[in-house]
Amino acid sequence: MEAWVIVSVAVLVYVIAVKFLGLTEKTEPPSLLHANSKFVHRILQACPILTEPYVPTFLWGRSGHLQTTIYAKIGRFSAPWPTGERCTHVMPDGATFTFDIFEPTASHSTGGDFTMCVVPGIANNSEKAYVRTFIAFAQSQGFRLAVLNHLGSLPTVPLTSPRIFTYGDTDEYSVLVDHVRERFPSSHLISIGFSMGANIIVKYLGERPKRQDWFLCGLSICQGYDITKATYVLHEWENCRRLYNFMMAQNMLSEIRRNSGMLFGEQAKAYWRDRESDPIAYNIDQIMNSTSLVHLDEHLTHKMVRSNSCEDFYKECSSSVHIDKVHIPLLLLNAADDHLIPVRHNDTPVRYAQRAPNAIYCLTKHGGHLGFFEGGFLVPNTVSWMDKAVVGYTNAIIELKEVCLET
Repeated sequence: MEAWVIVSVAVLVYVIAVKFLGLTEKTEPPSLLHANSKFVHRILQACPILTEPYVPTFLWGRSGHLQTTIYAKIGRFSAPWPTGERCTHVMPDGATFTFDIFEPTASHSTGGDFTMCVVPGIANNSEKAYVRTFIAFAQSQGFRLAVLNHLGSLPTVPLTSPRIFTYGDTDEYSVLVDHVRERFPSSHLISIGFSMGANIIVKYLGERPKRQDWFLCGLSICQGYDITKATYVLHEWENCRRLYNFMMAQNMLSEIRRNSGMLFGEQAKAYWRDRESDPIAYNIDQIMNSTSLVHLDEHLTHKMVRSNSCEDFYKECSSSVHIDKVHIPLLLLNAADDHLIPVRHNDTPVRYAQRAPNAIYCLTKHGGHLGFFEGGFLVPNTVSWMDKAVVGYTNAIIELKEVCLET
């Protein structure tokens, strides 16, 4: 074999193994940022998973791109199908939204009653593999879960008003929480959000601080905090962010097409006619030709909620405006190799965690966007590190609460 062929193959193997797969990178404990309060140190003592190395799946788990891509395309390997009860609620504008309640499959170690109020990521619902996996794992640890299904995300639940979910609308989540509080009055609540859902729960807690009295803690997983900044970042080609943006826009467009009749078709016209109002004027061609989330927001979303501009819409939706008013324990979890949310733009959680005595900003070296796969050489465990970290942190909060009650 020619020497140049051998050298070329060796270089290719090196690039794949070292540069793309990162096989030579060492695993490390997460980087933790907090205000160094006694409360946080007690939480970390009770939650060792946050101070121990996260070891991703061996062959590809050190690649943020592969973590993110496999999460997006597969979700979780061998994901279970937990059985829940679907609840339906009609909002004042006629929108029909659903959420699902999943009862625990085992008793909690403390014997207490705990309910996780969960908001999934963009265009997601309780039927997505990563959500199903988290539900089943949390159930097995003694938790009840109430999981929001974003408007328009379920093919079996048609829209009944001309709007779909937005990045920061907390109205549906508020109804979910009120339902849980009324139905399970003795249950202790935990607020959890994934990606866009994390933006919603932090905004929900901060925009009306009295709501925090109902919760033990909050957990924000893989969110970008400031939507205005995120829109600029997602148009950068660095680390393929523009490609990710395009793929998310296409995913959104599939939901828009499925619901187009009620959004801007004959059903929408009938809706506005019944209310003696003029329909919102959309350029449907521009909507359908959108290649980024920003384009969709310009041509559809900000008009749908009757915001003056995209800029105003993003400010209205962002949790960064409200996070400083969150005083209950809050875990902010991101991955350094989440290329959708580059670390250099995460000044909001850094600033907040440095000042808030009950907050922890946890940044893992690996994990991608909502990946956090672990175990195995090629095929990872079904339950992710993220699932275990969320439950571990929540149990630490519960343990600390029990100690405080005893003393």
